[in-house]
Amino acid sequence: MNYKLLNQFNVSNKRVFLRTDFNAPIVNKKVLDDSKIKAHHTTIDYLANKGARIILGTHVGRPKPDEADSRKELIHNYPDTDAEIIFRYLKKIYGDKISFIDTSIGEEVNGCINNLPQGHILLLQNLRYEKGEQSRVENEKLEFAKHLSSYFDLYVNDALSVCQNGDASVSYLPQLSKNTAIGFLLKEEINRMEKLIKPELPAAAFLGGFKVKDKIGALQKLLEKGFEIFIGGAMRNPFLKSQNYNIGGSKLDSGFDDIIHKLMNDFRDKIHIPVDVRVGEMKSKDKQKVSNLRYVNFLKNEEIHANEEALDNGPETMKLYKEKIEQKGIKTMLANGPFGLIENRSFRFGTYQVARIFLENEQAFRVYGGGEVNHGFNLFSKEFKIDAEKLGDQCNAGNGMLQYIANEGDLPGLRALSCR
Repeated sequence: MNYKLLNQFNVSNKRVFLRTDFNAPIVNKKVLDDSKIKAHHTTIDYLANKGARIILGTHVGRPKPDEADSRKELIHNYPDTDAEIIFRYLKKIYGDKISFIDTSIGEEVNGCINNLPQGHILLLQNLRYEKGEQSRVENEKLEFAKHLSSYFDLYVNDALSVCQNGDASVSYLPQLSKNTAIGFLLKEEINRMEKLIKPELPAAAFLGGFKVKDKIGALQKLLEKGFEIFIGGAMRNPFLKSQNYNIGGSKLDSGFDDIIHKLMNDFRDKIHIPVDVRVGEMKSKDKQKVSNLRYVNFLKNEEIHANEEALDNGPETMKLYKEKIEQKGIKTMLANGPFGLIENRSFRFGTYQVARIFLENEQAFRVYGGGEVNHGFNLFSKEFKIDAEKLGDQCNAGNGMLQYIANEGDLPGLRALSCR
């Protein structure tokens, strides 16, 4: 696909709508990891320095506007989805040049934009607070997109992480816009993805997290392209189950037995699954409260009990993974999803070992992406006082990265921008 780049336009005194992804992890109204926010600074600074009038649009979390009768009730129900939290963070950087409005459409928005000085920024409230952003009714999406389209002269998408979804501000709004472009961050991320679609071999992918359904398409593509696959996280459980290992009470994204069996048969030498795991008992939703920790080694015919969950890859597994990487002389590396329950310090070992493998293979092209694995790599770099840049390229798109690979770059948000 061909896209126009932001620097092809004269943005001086132009109203520019910048679709960002400020969906950072937030707990108790505090940003835990600011890497997603920082990633957009280059594009924002460029627009500000060129004298644009910048309108920032983002989503934060997964609020459900249909379940609330008012904006106040919606924020009360989902307090960590309020974009004002992001505004308070950005204000520390941009000072009086940035302002916030507690809505995204209406006359008040129009007035704020018309009075916005050159080089200044207006952050709109969470776009997903409006029913039209994620409505299942196409006319409602179009109506919301039409409202937004009246506020700007140029639409810019700067987030690969949102391009796989059909949100109104991503897939509909560009089609209603006379001028569209991709930002500098999105351009960088597309360039990285193209190197994964056409990898320099040998190549390796470390796939963790939970949802098999989000990864299975990319997993198949990666195998077809010659990648070695190293499994971790709750992703391990259906693969272990397919090989008749007892997974006890471990979380299972079910419904993929047949396809996993086929992949294990067709690519047995390419798919590497754990030989040992660290387990524990979770008696509540509090991820810090895990008891009776121990290791289970499948090669010794040990089993996970029904009251236990596999919560991290074990040391024997990660040693084997590291040795395999060294033997192959890997030239392209990808990591998506954490290898353990990284919220709990006791289960960061697997993710940290993946980060260490990335650190020790600087000769390879390395990309890691997804909120949790990015957070895990950042924790690793801080704990061991290592420059995060030495771990490779961080991609802010987790599922978006996988969908780009699975669909060879053909994503709804990118199609909407192509050749416009």
